[in-house]
Amino acid sequence: MNIGVWVGFAVAAGLVIWGGAASGAAKTLAESHGILIVLGGTAGAMLVSAPLRRILSALRAFFALLFPGRETSLEDAASEIVRLARKSQAEGGILALRDEGRDTAKGFLNRAITAAIAAGEAAETRRIVELEIRQRRLSLQEDANFWRTLSVLSPMFGIIGTLLGMIQVLGTLSDPTKMAPSMALALSSALLGIGIANFVCVPVAGHIRLKAMAETLLAELLLEGVLDITAGKPAYLIELHLASYSERRRADVAVRRV
Repeated sequence: MNIGVWVGFAVAAGLVIWGGAASGAAKTLAESHGILIVLGGTAGAMLVSAPLRRILSALRAFFALLFPGRETSLEDAASEIVRLARKSQAEGGILALRDEGRDTAKGFLNRAITAAIAAGEAAETRRIVELEIRQRRLSLQEDANFWRTLSVLSPMFGIIGTLLGMIQVLGTLSDPTKMAPSMALALSSALLGIGIANFVCVPVAGHIRLKAMAETLLAELLLEGVLDITAGKPAYLIELHLASYSERRRADVAVRRV
């Protein structure tokens, strides 16, 4: 379970609930008028604009954010590559590794080793494996784009709900006692749409983007390690080579924090 994400959602939801209760607007925010227009309209628009396969993929990415599986760190991946390099040198080459790496990076390491054995030379191995890396990165980027699109659509449908509520307000001009509730109902739609965009969609899109970057860096490390093993480089040189990826990771994190 991703504790940080759960805490973030809980804090955001708590602030909204507290704000609604403190202002006395909780009942208005819970009205079905705004909820149906924003959620139903946004869902309908996404069904029109994206194929069902992409929608399901984006939802899987969201649940993976809430309940992540075991992730392979760069340090663990580098250590595994060094271990396999020593095994390869001791047992006669990369053919000794054909059953290794099934539990590393969701089986990516084993697929890279299999490609190296089948291709037999570095350039073809790189072409095959980099194609898989690129396809995975593009898939995650599309998932992030899905949530970014939701962050644009939900406020727009909130505004539509507000306009419909304003029409209701205009219909109550002859009865001033009904104007205030109608106005509150109209504005609640906009608030709901903006809240969904900023508390859910934008953070989820950003997290998926960071995941794509992290997975790409990990896959590049594993690919370089497999190519080094195929080339017969000694384990200590491979370890020095892969250490640069950890430095690059720390540099990327430092840049994002600035």
